[in-house]
Amino acid sequence: MTLLTICQDAAKIIGITAPDSVTSSTDTSVIQLEASVNQEGRAQVQKYGWEVLVKEGSHTTVGTESQGTMVSIASDFGRFSNDTMWNRTTNRRYYGPITDSEWQQILAVVSGGIANYFRIRGGNLLMYPTPTAGQSVKFEYISRYWVDTAGGSSPDADKFSGDSQTTVLKEELIVLGVVWRFLKLKGLPYEHQYVDYQNRLSEYTGHDGASPILHMGGPGRAILALNEPEGNYTL
Repeated sequence: MTLLTICQDAAKIIGITAPDSVTSSTDTSVIQLEASVNQEGRAQVQKYGWEVLVKEGSHTTVGTESQGTMVSIASDFGRFSNDTMWNRTTNRRYYGPITDSEWQQILAVVSGGIANYFRIRGGNLLMYPTPTAGQSVKFEYISRYWVDTAGGSSPDADKFSGDSQTTVLKEELIVLGVVWRFLKLKGLPYEHQYVDYQNRLSEYTGHDGASPILHMGGPGRAILALNEPEGNYTL
């Protein structure tokens, strides 16, 4: 489904004239339809970890606390899939992304230790303890790209900018999301359409496994990991 067909389907449900074009249109309603499409797509990417957006990232460590920006490591990086980072060289897990308070607690309390941690600060990936350069790290993340500008199924953008561009997100959900957002934007009743949207969203997320994205940090989580040994041990 393209940007044009999304807007056409939404317009038919709303009860307005379906546009012949979108990005080149100067019609206020069409401009608002396009804005609603991009708003809905970005909202879905921010809130849910759709399987189609999950990718594996790779990183070769440098011998400093900061490993560089996440967009330099993965250009389409949106957010981490929690607790998926492992050092493939040492076969050890990285705990994170941890919170700012947990990070400062670790720096203040831990000396050496057996556990690895990471956090994002200012868009940069930080690791503790400072890793040896040249180690291989793998992790899974949720891409912020949901639009294929070439009209296929390999997303390379985080918004529509052309009528023939396509999305890898659920087409029905995008249309339903556009309908209630457009009505709200116009100051019209939208509650019924919003309920329909939420019902379908629940069904899709249940089938896809795309639960809402939750931060896995929290008070005491990092400290709980401080004394957790890696490997198999016989008691």
